[in-house]
Amino acid sequence: MKIYIVGSGGVGGYFGGLLAKAGNDVTFVARGKHYEQIRAHGLKIKSVLGNFVIKPASVIDDISKINQPDLIFFSVKTYDSEKIAKELTRVITKETIIISFQNGVNNDFTIKKFIKSDNIYPGVVYVISAKTQPGTIEQTGGLRSLIFGDRNHPPSEKLKNIEKLFKESGINATLSDDISRDIWKKFMLIVAFSGITAICRSSIGKVLSDPDTKSIYEKCVQEAIKVAKAFNINVPDDAFDDIMKKSLNTVPNSKSSLLLDIENNRKNEIESLNGMIVKLAKEKSIDVPINKTIYCAIKLLS
Repeated sequence: MKIYIVGSGGVGGYFGGLLAKAGNDVTFVARGKHYEQIRAHGLKIKSVLGNFVIKPASVIDDISKINQPDLIFFSVKTYDSEKIAKELTRVITKETIIISFQNGVNNDFTIKKFIKSDNIYPGVVYVISAKTQPGTIEQTGGLRSLIFGDRNHPPSEKLKNIEKLFKESGINATLSDDISRDIWKKFMLIVAFSGITAICRSSIGKVLSDPDTKSIYEKCVQEAIKVAKAFNINVPDDAFDDIMKKSLNTVPNSKSSLLLDIENNRKNEIESLNGMIVKLAKEKSIDVPINKTIYCAIKLLS
């Protein structure tokens, strides 16, 4: 299976590295200095679960160089989804499977606006990883999980084969029977984790160790749960407790990708995070003051 990692940053670089390490046919799509470093020195993975280098690494610097892909691991920033989806229309085949492993709740729908295919699926990522310098991905914490599935049909054989491939590569992969539920379970966590750490300019440990910021964090989660229920998402009864447990068990010095983007003066994903909660809440006439405050503040600071 020819796998292309479209978006070789913290998520794509890390999971692509695991897939390549296991001997799969993996090609990374990268740009600029990141591309140059991977091409010259390989892709370096620094992880609490073990460091390794993919060298030589198959890497290209342009979507147009993709050739007969079987699987596209789609992990670009959400604000680039439309642009990259348009470019992919020229290189994919009718059989190419595209799985979106991105932040947000509707990325597969965005891709489908430009690529008319039944082989586009949403996914969920649980990992704390980032591109710390060109050619290097650093992962902290023990999580390295992928969840994916079909919104409308039971798991197919082709998706079961991909799940098997992921598992054989050391990835904790799950083929979901309710991917919309699982997307929202992650999203309800990430809007609080991203939004509160970003607005406080602090790690998750500092945020949750202070009673006041912890209270705001909890309210942010509760607002997201209310929005999810309004859209008939199958929110588990223990969703709030589960989200808080995951948050409290996160490595204390962890920072969200939203905060890292802000600290490094990069374009960020606030529109698809707290901005999306605000947008969806408005459709259902739901008041989400915490998320709205975060969204407005980060938007002005960006």
